[in-house]
This record gives sequence, C-alpha cells and structure tokens, in this order.
Amino acid sequence: MFQQEDYAKASVTELLQKLQNGETRAAALTEFALAIIAEREPALNAITWLYADEAKQAAIASDEKRRRGHPCGRLEGIPLLVKDNIDVAGWPTTAGSKALLGIIADHDAPLVKRLREEGAILLGKTAMHELAAGITGASSLSGYTHNAYRPGYNPGGSSSGSAVAVAAGYVPFAVGTDTAGSVRIPAAFNLLYGLRPTRGSVPMAGIVPLSPTQDIAGPLVRHAKDLRWVTEIMTGKSFPSRGETLRIGWLDSAFNDISDTSRNKMRAAVQNIGAEVVTVGVTSLDSLAEAANIIAFEFAESLNAFLSARPQASFTSLQEIVAANIHHPQLDAVFRARAEHAGTNSPEYRGVQQRQRDFYNLLKALFAGHDINLLAYPVMRHPPVKHGEIQTGSNALLAATSGTPALTFPVGFDDQGFPLGLELLALRDREDLLLNVCLKSLNGPAG
Repeated sequence: MFQQEDYAKASVTELLQKLQNGETRAAALTEFALAIIAEREPALNAITWLYADEAKQAAIASDEKRRRGHPCGRLEGIPLLVKDNIDVAGWPTTAGSKALLGIIADHDAPLVKRLREEGAILLGKTAMHELAAGITGASSLSGYTHNAYRPGYNPGGSSSGSAVAVAAGYVPFAVGTDTAGSVRIPAAFNLLYGLRPTRGSVPMAGIVPLSPTQDIAGPLVRHAKDLRWVTEIMTGKSFPSRGETLRIGWLDSAFNDISDTSRNKMRAAVQNIGAEVVTVGVTSLDSLAEAANIIAFEFAESLNAFLSARPQASFTSLQEIVAANIHHPQLDAVFRARAEHAGTNSPEYRGVQQRQRDFYNLLKALFAGHDINLLAYPVMRHPPVKHGEIQTGSNALLAATSGTPALTFPVGFDDQGFPLGLELLALRDREDLLLNVCLKSLNGPAG
C-alpha cells in the first residue's frame, strides 16, 4: 500500500502512474503532503502561506473527475507549491516582504492558471528572499529558510522555500523564479534539478517583478525524469530530442575556486552523461556577465508599477518601502541603492541592453568555435554560508544576462557535506539538450 514515506520520495511521473492505476488518490497525496509539512515545517521555515482546506477540496474534486472518467490534466492530483511572488486568486502576494502585506490577488497568474488546468493541487506559497533581491533567503516576512541538508545555513535564493519544500518531501515539484540564479542556486544548495528556461518562454504576468528583462519562472524537481514533463507544461512547448550528440564545453577557469573533491565529482558527472567533453579556456565570461546585469536599472521602476496597480498595497514605491524601514536588515544597502538608481531612462541602460546582446553573440561564437552545444561550470564556487552572512561565488549570471536556458544538475556532496550543483548552459531555445542530459542521467532522485 502506498504510504507517506513513499510519497516523500516519489517522482511526479510515479505519482501520476499510481493515481491512474488506482493505487492512491489525490486526497491521500494531499494529506501526505500536509502531514509532512506539519512535521518538518517549523524547523525548515519554507512555507509562508498554507491553504490546507482549499487543497483538500481541490483533491476531492480531482478524485471525482478521475472516478467519473473525465479527461485528466497532465498534473492531475499532484500536490504543488508556488513561490510567494506569484499571484494565486484569493491568496496574499507578499514576495517575502512585510511591505506587501494586504495585497490579495484577484486572479491567478497565467502560469498558475495553466498549472491548475492541468490538475495540480495547490497547497500554498513558499518563502523567498525579500522581493527576490538576493540569494540567501532573508525575508522581513518570514526570516530565514533553512537549507534542507544543513539547518542554519543558506538554502539559496531567491526561491528558497520552493527548493527546500521539494528537497524535504513536501511536494515532488515546486515553482520558482530566476532573475540571477534564483532557481538554479537553491537547486544546487538542496541537491535538486532546477531549470531556467529561455528568456520569454514562460508567461510572467501576475508575478512580482524584479527585472522584467531577466525574470523567468522555472521548475525545481527531485527526479531527473520529471523535468521534461513539467517544463513542457510550464512553457506550453514541446522539447523532443533531435538526436544530437552532446558536446560539453568544460569552462576551466570557473572551477579554480572550488576544491579538488568538488571539481572531480563535477567532472565525473559530465563524463557519466556520455558526452564528448572539450576544455574551454576563456577567462572573462563572469566579468562580461556582471557588466551585462540589468537588474539595478529595472528593479525600482518595475516594482513601483506593480504596486501602483494594486489598490490594496500600503506602499506604492520602493522609495516608500525604504523610508518605512521595515525590510530585512540584509536588504538595506541594496534597496537604498536601487531606490535611487537612475533607472531605464538613463543612457547607461541602453548600454547594458547592448552588452546583453553582445554577450549572447559572444556565447554563440564560443559554441561555434569549440564545436560545443553545452557549457559546464559550477552553479556556485563557494558553499552555503551561515544565516546572516553574505553569499558569494555565483556563476548564474551567465545564463541570466544572455537569456539562455540553463540547468542545475546535482552531483552529490562536497568534502564538507554541502550539496553540489553543476550548471549546464545551452543556447536559446535549446532546452531539448538540457533535458536530454537528464534522460542520460540515472533518472533517480537527486538526493
């Protein structure tokens, strides 16, 4: 008989098969999820809003649909959590910030509507780094989320709760958003698969913006075999294999700051995929990506527009939020700097836009020059820090500023016992290559 401990480890595809075969019900899966949350949540602090009764009602309706033989969605009966910057009708949209308390969504974000139509059972919303403006999970609303493997340490961000919820067995799949690594970093720090899709491939209406140019929603899963399924649902696209040989460029300079143990594990993971591996000796990609980062120009203006369109909002601008001084202390410097930033009307903004175009063209030339179709490097060069410390060492801007898809691929633990994640980057609209990497993996859980 299918039990709670089975649910906590199962893949989306396994759960769908159990539901289809009548070995379990959506109501049972929802009860399992809620029981695990009740048991583990006080310690992990991954949930901001939980709607148990609503989820139970949706699960009962899903079971009845299946019982009556009605057409079922591709996620029919699967418990799901979404990040707290995504609108769900009737629920708060607080984005990890006390300043946004009082904002209740009138409508589902188009992405949520799509997931509901496919039968997903929404349980609630996950904790996140305040306003998505960082990678440590610091929040004036909920404090810190704990790393699923190392309590007291950074879970990554800004999709902190989404990653921890999947790693802890709350749900087999959660939704995050990624602007500068906010899906991929928490995936790496919690031993998950996380995908940043190609820029523009997921509808972003109804999601609190950080940088409209770089924002994109993405999935976090425990099992490699789930990633194609949920990515196709989120994007509304199909990613069939083209039968193309994987040729991975090993970005040698990106591995300089990590231990021999970590480097060797990542190299072994690449080799186990069965791809051809080519050493790429370019050393300036990280600095070029940093120079092309557009978040500072867009943050205040895009947030102000979002708040101004919400009549329930207590504040209408980042400037007002800063003046009220209710944000998490770790966000003070960045909020103050971005509140006074020149913004999108400055000549510098157009310069950064051009640098993004130039950077993508450079990547295309790099891929062609080395005859590769994927680029490999660590998601993070430094392990998770303790709560309250500043996290450094991200390589995630390479994909964020070029608009390319990128995958976090879990490769085990470093010599200190922290999870390790390898990042694989493809050119735009080549998610099929990243998903083929997952097919070539062991198809097992990440942890």
